[in-house]
Amino acid sequence: MYPNLFSKIELGTRTLRNRIALPATLTNFGARNQVTERWKNFLIERAKGGVGLIISEIIAVDPEALAQQAIVTGFDDTNENSFRETSEAVHKEGALLVGQLWHPGRQQLWHPTKSPMGVSEQPDALSWTVPHVMSSDQVRRIVDAYVETAKRLDYCGFAGVELHGAHGYLIGQFLSPWSNKRDDLYGGDVAGRTRFVTEVAAGIRACCSSDFIIGLKMPGDEGVKDGIDPGEALVITEHLVSSGEFSYFSYGQGNFSLSLETHVPDVHFSPGHFLDIHKKMRDAAKGVPVMALGRVDTPELAERAIAEGYGDIVGTSRTLIADPAWPQKALDGRRELIRPSVFDNWCWGEVHQGKPLQEHHNPYLGEVGEAFAEERLPPSRNPRKIAVVGAGPGGLETAWVAAARGHQVLLYSGSSSLGGKLRRDSALPGRSEISRIIDYQTHLAELFGVDIRLGEFGDASLTRKDSPDAVVCATGSILSPPPSLSEEGNSGINAISYIDEPFNGGTALFFDMDHGPTAYATVDLMTENFEHVILVTPRPQIAQNVNYCSAIGVHRRLHQMKVEIVPSYDLVDFDGTAVTCRNVFTGENRVFRELDALIYATPRRANDTLAKELDGSVELHMVGDCQSPRNLMAAIHGGHMLGRTL
Repeated sequence: MYPNLFSKIELGTRTLRNRIALPATLTNFGARNQVTERWKNFLIERAKGGVGLIISEIIAVDPEALAQQAIVTGFDDTNENSFRETSEAVHKEGALLVGQLWHPGRQQLWHPTKSPMGVSEQPDALSWTVPHVMSSDQVRRIVDAYVETAKRLDYCGFAGVELHGAHGYLIGQFLSPWSNKRDDLYGGDVAGRTRFVTEVAAGIRACCSSDFIIGLKMPGDEGVKDGIDPGEALVITEHLVSSGEFSYFSYGQGNFSLSLETHVPDVHFSPGHFLDIHKKMRDAAKGVPVMALGRVDTPELAERAIAEGYGDIVGTSRTLIADPAWPQKALDGRRELIRPSVFDNWCWGEVHQGKPLQEHHNPYLGEVGEAFAEERLPPSRNPRKIAVVGAGPGGLETAWVAAARGHQVLLYSGSSSLGGKLRRDSALPGRSEISRIIDYQTHLAELFGVDIRLGEFGDASLTRKDSPDAVVCATGSILSPPPSLSEEGNSGINAISYIDEPFNGGTALFFDMDHGPTAYATVDLMTENFEHVILVTPRPQIAQNVNYCSAIGVHRRLHQMKVEIVPSYDLVDFDGTAVTCRNVFTGENRVFRELDALIYATPRRANDTLAKELDGSVELHMVGDCQSPRNLMAAIHGGHMLGRTL
């Protein structure tokens, strides 16, 4: 099964056991710029799961590259013991460990006092910070810093390094004509713009082990005018191949301009969206292996990427965040047991905010035993009869985990299908892949013998009739009308009701107190059905609960669909055809007339009626929104932990 994906390949003189790579994945598991157990475990568990090539997250080559406290140092001996322990453990599991060397250059990122060091006097595209322009002597000092860090990793047993030159960081700033305006040896034509990275690679090659791997991650398409596009990337690749210094090439998309949306293509991009770029680069690489990456979601797509020449190696970070055992499960023919990534970029949003990496349905990230954790659930010492009322993601997770541990589980769904509101979410434009979470949970529920009762709402009398030893309420939440409107009066239509029964019209107003991806997918649906859509929110900005990369896509789609965006206005009245809104800063009223619909997404309130009815009469647990309306991860993680403790 998947013969090309699981064939060996040479990187220089080293051999990978298969063609699957974990690209560098920022976890923020470091602390005080030091490697932690969780930092190590994240890499080791993916080696246990069958990955062939593991690339560490960014390792700082210079003190000024420490953008925040979770980024580990490679420029001093602080982390040597931890680096050595990590490399030994990864290699023992049969994978090769490569360390990604990083300097942000002009990117200010998170640190308030570090001095941005730039190639030229162009501002950082994210913060608009203008950097200090590096002199030639300073450039050579940073070349030496990369080399010394590589020597340290070689000493600590790493198989090699990857030079991070994508996404607008320092090496990419040298490579790109968009950011490199120098008139010295390090600027100008392609020979000048590649001089920095070539000197770094040559220095590493001269002082490290003869079998030391040197990879380069560079832009395949920056997505900006006068930047590196696929044509320029070809020219750069051909020039770098001629140096003979590089063991493989990898290509990222976008930089910290608005093209950052393409850096981690989300559910609105097709699987393998950028593979054609990698195929072109592979032709230019003349036999030097190329890593294809960017929304590679299944073993079938990864196999095709290798078989049809899109790449020699496949990098797939988000799938391996969701399930570190993705490779071994695919190899064993157990594809249906792979926890799927749904590419909504929740995980990326967490680390972009400086938080530790999290994933919707992997509650074990960075723990010992993370790979295959769901196959090692401790059996219950006292199997009981458990009734789970509500078959959304929290209820489904509780049900299958409890059943896997030996409990007899009854799962009541008031609907004719499983998944709750998440099933509705997956019916929205661009959100279909969300259903893969439900499909995975449903498969496990069936596998472990959960008694699924569709179309039965487990009210108090029905629940008592089945005589469970314990009841889990997973009854979700309901949308409240806008605060200024009463439930008895004309309060419009909540977004869930509109998703269930969409209709057409001329003009519709969407009142947004949610700011999450489902809200804007509802607006996408409305643009398909109404001639004109107005989006009103009390906040000064929209999409505050969407990760930055995907929020760029939200803005792009809304503008392309000519949605009228009205920030800083609260809704104060609705008479059936006209909405009165009030500016939250000035108190000025604005009236929107001749509306065919008012649709709203507002704060949810817990649907805890059943829990109140049962309280005191049976062992009772609550999970997900019926306890406190939160996000998808809270529902799944809470359900998983409850299933483990029942």
